[in-house]
Amino acid sequence: MASDGEALADKEAIRDLIYTYCRAVDREDVELGHSIWHDDGYADYGADFYQGPGKGVIDKTCNDSRQLLSQAHQVTNMLIELDGDRAGSETYIGSTYRLEQEGVLMHMAVWGRYLDHWEKRGGRWGLVHRQVIFDHDEIRPVTPMGRATRRARDKSDPSYSVLKGQY
Repeated sequence: MASDGEALADKEAIRDLIYTYCRAVDREDVELGHSIWHDDGYADYGADFYQGPGKGVIDKTCNDSRQLLSQAHQVTNMLIELDGDRAGSETYIGSTYRLEQEGVLMHMAVWGRYLDHWEKRGGRWGLVHRQVIFDHDEIRPVTPMGRATRRARDKSDPSYSVLKGQY
């Protein structure tokens, strides 16, 4: 049985990987996205989006996002249960996207949950299975306020200089 300190460290490592996923897909950082998965991981985002190897969903998501003007993923309500070198988690997800359809700027939002199975192998936590539950979504025209500046969807984003190459 893990000590309280070990359990807290394990939960924090898993939380960091969940946050890392969001950063990776929002910055189209494929290498970073691959780092959260174990090599044999499986992703189930539904038959209409993606079912297959975990690292493949990173490739697809980053490739598909190139059609978007911007995107942002936020995660909340993380519940993590540890069982030795295995863990399960439920994380609420909200993601927003900007795209243009027929000359109209659109805002798309999706809310759902990541149901994840984790394993600690060789001292490293990694994702072995993710099922995404989509709770609701919407798309609508939007009038931008014009404040989306200084951002980039790659390693030229200012956040990479702040994090000093930790990723």
